[in-house]
Amino acid sequence: MRTITAAVSGIALLIGAGFARADFVVPPIPSVEGPITEGGDMYPGLRPEAPGTTAADFGYATDEYFVSGTANGQPYKTRILVRHPLPPERFSGIVVTESMHSNGFAVTFEPARKYFFMRGHVHVEIAAQQSNVNTTLKGFNPVRYASLSIPSGAQTSEIIAQVGLLIKSNLSNGPLAPLSVRRLFMEGTSQASAVLRTYQSQKHFQSRLADGSPIMDGYLATSTLGNAAMMVVDVPTVHMPTMTEVNSNGGAYRRPDSDDPANRYRLFEVAGMAHANSRETPTYVPNPCTLPVSDFPWGGMAAMGLNHLIEWVDHGIVPPHAAPLEFDNNTANDGSRFALDKNGNVKGGVRNTYVDVPVAQYGVPNAGATPAAQFNCSIAGWRVAFDQETLNDIYRNKGSYISAINRRLMELVREGWMLPEYADDVRADAQAIEITPPGRR
Repeated sequence: MRTITAAVSGIALLIGAGFARADFVVPPIPSVEGPITEGGDMYPGLRPEAPGTTAADFGYATDEYFVSGTANGQPYKTRILVRHPLPPERFSGIVVTESMHSNGFAVTFEPARKYFFMRGHVHVEIAAQQSNVNTTLKGFNPVRYASLSIPSGAQTSEIIAQVGLLIKSNLSNGPLAPLSVRRLFMEGTSQASAVLRTYQSQKHFQSRLADGSPIMDGYLATSTLGNAAMMVVDVPTVHMPTMTEVNSNGGAYRRPDSDDPANRYRLFEVAGMAHANSRETPTYVPNPCTLPVSDFPWGGMAAMGLNHLIEWVDHGIVPPHAAPLEFDNNTANDGSRFALDKNGNVKGGVRNTYVDVPVAQYGVPNAGATPAAQFNCSIAGWRVAFDQETLNDIYRNKGSYISAINRRLMELVREGWMLPEYADDVRADAQAIEITPPGRR
């Protein structure tokens, strides 16, 4: 076990030309203990994973560290998980941080983890919220996590800033050693996107590296709630509200895409993508909702947005623009305010094979079959499969359908709206569809 003591004190500095704020503080680097190997079972931060999809299956290791210091005037001690490739030579230089969601999981990494594993990126999960420690970690293993404490909810942003500086400092005895970090990002989904937004407002300009540059090099906010637009910051932001949020507030948060160095921003509203789905969330198996819960590939589309963000920051590759989802406010159509195409799927937005070569209608909102299930179902999308007559009318036979899938898939990969890592998943979904010609039924 290696231990690091705090190395940088918070000192007021003056930002040089080109920065939008006049004053900032260099946060202290927290003390670190680990890797932690004693005290019983480690809380994994992920729900049960299917065979073949785990970190070990892709040659990744997961190490736990305890970090401690003073944040917002009070001492704290919490944990971080570092998910990293083996051997170290596979590391891409990219680290993506994520605050543990209040539900106890890394809800962006979890469904998008194949992208990390195949690209060699490191994921650092930060237990930055009070409930992460008091409810999740101590509830799972009170012995292993007995020493952890976050006494105030007001410490969250400062903890993230300190951990970010720790990661970016590339200390020889740091938790990522011997890896050398080139770029650091922050992602957040749903409740954890609120943590990201709060970090932006409280720390993005106020806490910086000693040279005045940002701690975080970019932000990915997915399934993010509320009517407020994303904050304008001086690093790229990719904003991915889902159909659930768009339908609930009518796109009140929308602001124009921008390539201005002080306001680099993309809005990606993905057609067919709801806040939650059954493909990656065991909450919906068995189905507790009135309609079949959508199995839309949330993780693959979130990975697409993250990849655009990383390429923008790391290589200067400017992302494409996407049209917003379209409204007609005719809630008599499928219960939403969206404008629908001839097959009943939403118009506009980031396109994909699931809505462009459809075998089902994807929509929001769903509803609980019981009152206890209402919240989880209200944030889930639904998927209603086409009957055989409809499939025959659209495609004639399965061969025609598979050909259409492959053509559209290759177009989307070339355009950057689908990552090649997920092409086989799309094809596997298509192969599972049965289309029986009328004469054979």
